[in-house]
Amino acid sequence: MSKKENQDSKKKANKAEEPETVFKTVRIFDSFEEQEKEELKWLASQTPEQHLQHATNLIQRIFDEDLKQHPTIGNCIYFEE
Repeated sequence: MSKKENQDSKKKANKAEEPETVFKTVRIFDSFEEQEKEELKWLASQTPEQHLQHATNLIQRIFDEDLKQHPTIGNCIYFEE
């Protein structure tokens, strides 16, 4: 396997699948408490796998540019003392 093919297969393996359901509705709430209650209700309805999938997708969107410039940046976790 060539280096390029290896990198392509790693990208495919690391890329999380897109969420099955995408909400395209804008909802206006009367209060922050109502919005938070609805969000918590939605979160409670998700499976642990869906939680991880959404979190992974969010991280990839946030750090998209950094991951493109430094593809191995996400391979290690560093803790400050």
